[in-house]
Amino acid sequence: MKTEQNETKTRRVYSLIRDRIFQGGYKEGSPLPSTRDLAKELGVSRALIVEVYEQLMAEGYLEGRQGSGTFVKDIGKSRPFHIQFVDVSATNELSSLVDSDHLNKIDFRPSFPALEHVPLQKWKRASLDVYNDAPYSAFGYQEDIAGCLPLRQSICQHLLKIKGFHCVPSQVIVTSGATQAFSILSKLLLKPNDAVAIEDPTATFIHDIFASTSARIIPVPVDEHGLCVDRLPAREQPKCLFVTPSHQFPFGSILSISRRIQLLDYARTTGSYIIEDDYDSEFRYGGMPIHALRELDSERVIYVGTFSKNMYPSLRLGFIVAPQELVDPIVQLKRMADMQCSTLLQLTLARFMNEGHLERHILRMKRIYGKRRTHLISALTETFGNKVKISGDAAGLHLIATWPGRNAGLLTAIQLEEHNIKVYPAERYTICKDKYNESLIMGFGNVTESQITEGVQTLAQFI
Repeated sequence: MKTEQNETKTRRVYSLIRDRIFQGGYKEGSPLPSTRDLAKELGVSRALIVEVYEQLMAEGYLEGRQGSGTFVKDIGKSRPFHIQFVDVSATNELSSLVDSDHLNKIDFRPSFPALEHVPLQKWKRASLDVYNDAPYSAFGYQEDIAGCLPLRQSICQHLLKIKGFHCVPSQVIVTSGATQAFSILSKLLLKPNDAVAIEDPTATFIHDIFASTSARIIPVPVDEHGLCVDRLPAREQPKCLFVTPSHQFPFGSILSISRRIQLLDYARTTGSYIIEDDYDSEFRYGGMPIHALRELDSERVIYVGTFSKNMYPSLRLGFIVAPQELVDPIVQLKRMADMQCSTLLQLTLARFMNEGHLERHILRMKRIYGKRRTHLISALTETFGNKVKISGDAAGLHLIATWPGRNAGLLTAIQLEEHNIKVYPAERYTICKDKYNESLIMGFGNVTESQITEGVQTLAQFI
């Protein structure tokens, strides 16, 4: 297992090479030193350099050419980024009532965590400590609607360690899950008939939230490199853009660095804000988590995170990291929505995080989800052979299974539900229809290996 010291060293080497690319030290099209030579130059292991190169390839900075080496890609650098550096350290639906019918179902729900592995004993101890230590004022209204300062500080430290970007507690607004965050942002940024560009396909609730403002939805297609930035409207100026750059939902692609830069340029030119949904990219099965888009521009990107995937959905705690100019308007909308999130829940989560339990839980669940992911891939390939194509499995809690030339749509889902198997046709997440009838989105977070085996065997009867 990689030690914390090695993890830190990997991040430093990653940042060093990436900065050289941005600063022109490594120019586009030029070859990088061999892994052996660079390891010798920096005094690190060759395996570490290989890992960093692979990470940079995944994010679109580099490309490997067989027999020739590793080269810098043209990422279209055009303007400086507004990257914010702050020393964070210096700044001071889990239900027990489940019906028997649900227990018998095998549910391949995407982006849903393993509820049986929620660390309840540690959570209970943290909660009890908070109740024992909390002042009487904690049972009243919060003075700061943005959230409890201890939790906002913990979120900043978590984002710095896990996602590699800097923010301060004054930029963090705690919300009742990511859903409330998107609802608040849609009300803030959109008026009737304003344009909003969103990925297609996307989560259905995202489409519904933006549509509820009577804004005009502009669907933008995605491919294996994420949002097709060149398909953004040229003659309109959307008020905001919705993206999932670290792990596109539902197709799982990573927005490459060249497209990230194009997207930021587009946002600056049109005056649009980018809403970045980072819902489950902590669970990446090769290398570090993909860095956030917000790391490249803290002025145009509004970052939304949640604890529904790395803890449990009914916790109902999420957060917004906003540009400073938007903080007060967001807080006012939060005040009108519900006054505040539960103070005691916030304090419990802050203590849970500060004691290191969340980080350890994420590492443990990454191993468990990794095994389930591998088992699902094996079950699909063993059952369907080369008739199935699997993609979008590099991170998160779901993958995409595609049967070229075969229908895997709504009828398949209905037939399977009669056998207590729930699958999710990709078509249900699309705005422009009849493009993905051959694909199913299959989650592996909240199903056991035996359930995966049974579910795939049943699936084979209908595809």
